[in-house]
Amino acid sequence: MARVYEEFKKDGFVVLAVDIQEPPSLVKNFVKKERLPFPVLLDRDGRTSKKYGVRFQPDHFLINKKGELIGKAPGAKNWASKEMRNLIRLLLNQE
Repeated sequence: MARVYEEFKKDGFVVLAVDIQEPPSLVKNFVKKERLPFPVLLDRDGRTSKKYGVRFQPDHFLINKKGELIGKAPGAKNWASKEMRNLIRLLLNQE
């Protein structure tokens, strides 16, 4: 995900990770170790994940430029694949 973020951020692509109910120190160490270039929010009490119906980890939500939820992709994905990159390009070019 980090590679795809770096590739498309100049086009307005945003990645926001949400960590569910883990100690902040653990998350901070993970972010540092993995050198994540995007923000990671802490859902300390799990309310946000419940609100959005997160049932899998990871769970991915696609939100358009208007802030509308346009897709959900549960489970691990290869976001660096040709198909996923094409999807991201298509979504970024929509008004």
